[in-house]
Amino acid sequence: SKKDFKSRLFEVNLKAQEFFHYILTKHPLGKNALEYLQNRGISETSIKDFGIGYAPNSWESLTRILLKRGFSISEMVATGVGVPSKSRAYDRFRGRITFPLVDANDKIRGFSGRILSKGEPKYINTPQTPIFDKSNFLFALNLAKGDIRSKKEAVLVEGEMDVILSHQAGFKNVVACKGTSLTEGQIE
Repeated sequence: SKKDFKSRLFEVNLKAQEFFHYILTKHPLGKNALEYLQNRGISETSIKDFGIGYAPNSWESLTRILLKRGFSISEMVATGVGVPSKSRAYDRFRGRITFPLVDANDKIRGFSGRILSKGEPKYINTPQTPIFDKSNFLFALNLAKGDIRSKKEAVLVEGEMDVILSHQAGFKNVVACKGTSLTEGQIE
């Protein structure tokens, strides 16, 4: 049952990523976020390859979608996409460009969200969950692992945008750590 529970959490994250990506690429709510990314030089191909999305500035848009898909509030809270409230839960990522945190096996473990307007914090990440531990995670390892193996080196940069623009420029052995320090788990 522990395996089934984790499988459900991965499904929650997958459905959340599909929703965020749809909003960014196909819905009018994502227009400003898409323009922001294009102005930063992010290509359509990179948006697709990295699964970038946009979380609407709404308290329950993702929560409502996931409830309709048969997921529970407790599953949303367990993945970190939902934050518990008195009545149910509210969306953690609101008004943010979303970057799915995909592991080396192509499973979405969580999200990083960059605020589109002015405000703090600039970035928020999925908290520690049963399927996400930032101290053992490198952003874009799923896309970089082949080049890291063939070149026998990895280039570590600060954040998602640095990784994405490096990959666009042909440097595919580039990854980023989550948080402010490099850990032994990330080096392994």
